[in-house]
Amino acid sequence: MRTTLASPGVLRAVTGAALYLTVLALLGFGLGAVLRSSAGAVAVLFGVLFVPTLLAALLPSSWQDAIGRYLPMNAGDAVYTVRPEAHMLGPWTGFGVFCLYAAAALAAGFALIGRRDA
Repeated sequence: MRTTLASPGVLRAVTGAALYLTVLALLGFGLGAVLRSSAGAVAVLFGVLFVPTLLAALLPSSWQDAIGRYLPMNAGDAVYTVRPEAHMLGPWTGFGVFCLYAAAALAAGFALIGRRDA
């Protein structure tokens, strides 16, 4: 099966992938500002992305569907998925939730920089 940019959802997924990576970098930047350590920020970033998703898999399936869609990795995945699954958020809603995680990390980082380094 051939897919082109004119296929339904493909252009949004390509654009969404670029936006996702941009916000992912901002999330890492915010964590780096909080921790003041590059290596620590990378470790925490991967922990924030992967560990909640793995822990949610241990929950009952009714909880997985209710909680799992709002986890950072699952919310961000929605924007670059061409054929979303039934339990996922909508593409732009999921991206908005992912942006909230990045905004929280950036706000915490800027607040701590202002307090520690002023």
